[in-house]
Amino acid sequence: MKTLRHLLILTLLLLCAVTHAADPAKTIFGIELGTRFLIPPCARGQDTMTSSHCHNETQIVKTPWGTEEHRVFYPRPEVVPWARGELLVETAGGYIVAIHVNTWGIQGQGSALDALTKKYGEPTRMRVEKIAGQRSRYPSKFAEWDLKGYTVKLDGTTTTIDWGRITLATDRYRKMVADAAAKR
Repeated sequence: MKTLRHLLILTLLLLCAVTHAADPAKTIFGIELGTRFLIPPCARGQDTMTSSHCHNETQIVKTPWGTEEHRVFYPRPEVVPWARGELLVETAGGYIVAIHVNTWGIQGQGSALDALTKKYGEPTRMRVEKIAGQRSRYPSKFAEWDLKGYTVKLDGTTTTIDWGRITLATDRYRKMVADAAAKR
C-alpha cells in the first residue's frame, strides 16, 4: 500500500512537471512566448554580461498598440553569430505576446535563416530584395512562418544593412498591431 501511494505521488509530480514544461518552438534564448512575464529587474551593474535573465525596469515603453516593451538581458552560454544586443519583450496583461531579437542585418541573415529553418521547417512565405537607399550589393532576406497561434518572422534588414530582426509573436499581438494601424 505504501509503495502504491508513493507511485501515485510520483506520477502526479511528473504529470505536473510535464504540463508546465516550456514549448521549445515558442522559446528563444530562454524566453517563452505566451507565458507570464516573471523576469526580475536587473541588479545594479547587471546588464549585457548577465548570468541570468533580467530586465531594465527604467526603460519600459508603452507601445501605440497597447503593449509594454521590456529590454531583457539574457545569458549567452554560446556564441550565436546572428544575435545582437538585448531582447525586446512585449507584454499585454502581464503575458509575453512578442519577443524581438536584433540581428547583425545582412551579415547575420543567412545564419539566422538557417537556424530558423532548422527549427520551424521551410518558411510559409519568403522574399529576397535589394533595399533601395541602403547601398548594399547584397539583397535582404525576409521570411515568415505561420504556426498554430503564433508566427515567426525574419527581417534580414530593418533600418540599415547592419540591423535586422527576428520576431516571435502571438496572433493576439498581430491583431493588436493591425488594429492600431487601422485607426491611424
